[in-house]
Amino acid sequence: MTDDADADVRPLSADHFDDFRAITDYGFQPGEGPQTYDEEADRIADRYGAFVGDDLVSVCGHYDLSANLRGEWVSLAGLAAVATPPEHRREGYVSALIGDALERWRGDFPLAALWPFSRSYYEQFGWATANTYAKYTCSPDQLAFARSAADGHARPVSADEWRELQTVHEAQAEETTLALRRSSENWWRERVLHEGDDDRPWAYVWERDGEAVGYVVYTFEDLGGPRHMNQRLKVSDMAVADHDAWLGLMGFLADHDSQASEVVVYSDARTDLLDLVADPDAVECETQTGPMVRIVDVADALEACPYPADATADVTIEVTDETADWNDGRFRLQVADGEGECTAVDRAAESDATLDGSGDPDVTVDVGTLSQLVVGYHDVATARRLGGLSVADETTADALAALFPSETVYLRTFF
Repeated sequence: MTDDADADVRPLSADHFDDFRAITDYGFQPGEGPQTYDEEADRIADRYGAFVGDDLVSVCGHYDLSANLRGEWVSLAGLAAVATPPEHRREGYVSALIGDALERWRGDFPLAALWPFSRSYYEQFGWATANTYAKYTCSPDQLAFARSAADGHARPVSADEWRELQTVHEAQAEETTLALRRSSENWWRERVLHEGDDDRPWAYVWERDGEAVGYVVYTFEDLGGPRHMNQRLKVSDMAVADHDAWLGLMGFLADHDSQASEVVVYSDARTDLLDLVADPDAVECETQTGPMVRIVDVADALEACPYPADATADVTIEVTDETADWNDGRFRLQVADGEGECTAVDRAAESDATLDGSGDPDVTVDVGTLSQLVVGYHDVATARRLGGLSVADETTADALAALFPSETVYLRTFF
């Protein structure tokens, strides 16, 4: 593998737009053949490339996002569109892109996320699973329980009404860790509603007393055979303010029984669907892994993380991180009144063997497992059972468990 230093990573100017698209098109949709673009669309991500001399050998995109972390909004970096032409693969260029990204994000973003093409590939760089989610496939008739079960009605919406969807999304996001704020109009128009695309989705809101309290965005896929009966209705995005609005949307989807033979819905693990349908055995439920999350800077992340008001702690944490050397070491975390203070421990100090790094740490953890604890995907007991977390004693384990209770984590927005 080539040393990362052989590649110079820098922002891509507009002159490299065609090169960037050619590399990502080949990496993510090679079956469509070479594509041409008349002009650059509005950009949401910043583009970066790894160069060897004047040759662009690998690319990626950086997103500036905002996500819910245990009830508070924090900055979240997003890594996407990581692609390398086949003639330059296995030379360490993705490693160079990741190392450069972490350095650029440090100080501004306590956490970073990505949607992996391969989970094991990104685990080597310190990322870990952020959440799982459920994929439900059933006939529309299985959703008939929700017909007339909720007050309100469905109404189609256009891209110009994106603010109504934004209001509903944020109401749900406030209850879900790693849900994104999605405050950009471009994001709603281009990423959710695909304004201007030939295959743009359908979108409806569920209104109650004149107020949008839910929405659903979906497409139809032809499964072959008679078009009016053999189609799949696939939900791409949905949010609700409450359970009643969820029932309303389920009933709305049920009323597509004359058009679709299947409905596909995605949800976090808390859904009541299997308990409400007439025949649970007729519903296919598949648990899938979602995006991955990573701490950018340990001290920043542990200080940005909100803690329970009654939790207190003073622990030393030994972190292993083979990608970001500033995280590979020992830290002291002090928590009181819902806030944490975290500092790197100077191992060269000799004044206090309990805090200078010369004694044994209270906690030993890899950066991926620590990332999962911070967002609440794993609780302390699970992290210990899976082997990523080691604690000195049960008193420390209890203190740590009070700091990092599990959360409903569901980053459903693809980027």
